[in-house]
Amino acid sequence: MILLHLYTTEGEYNMDYLRDYFNSDEEFYDVLKAINKSNLEEEEFIFDKQKIVKILDLFKSIGITNIYGIFIVNADLFGEKYKYIESKIYSYKNRNELARLINEDAMNLSYIGLY
Repeated sequence: MILLHLYTTEGEYNMDYLRDYFNSDEEFYDVLKAINKSNLEEEEFIFDKQKIVKILDLFKSIGITNIYGIFIVNADLFGEKYKYIESKIYSYKNRNELARLINEDAMNLSYIGLY
């Protein structure tokens, strides 16, 4: 059983909006477990759906498809401010190469200081 203490800013206990970013229900549930095990304090875990979707769309816009891997290796990343993540991504000159590296292994977020 997965115990989630996650709420959207609307107070909903619903993370279904994330399902479309994963290939299977198993990946989705693995991600929910990773979120539950993150280092953020429970009260910090108010998931702002709009911010999360904006971050995910940023990743997709530069060709990053390994969303599952990003959540698994660093769910805490989604607690960061959007502008911070955006600045880190755009600090890397060759975003096609960055996308390739992160798609191969999400721990390559370390190239831009996000792991």
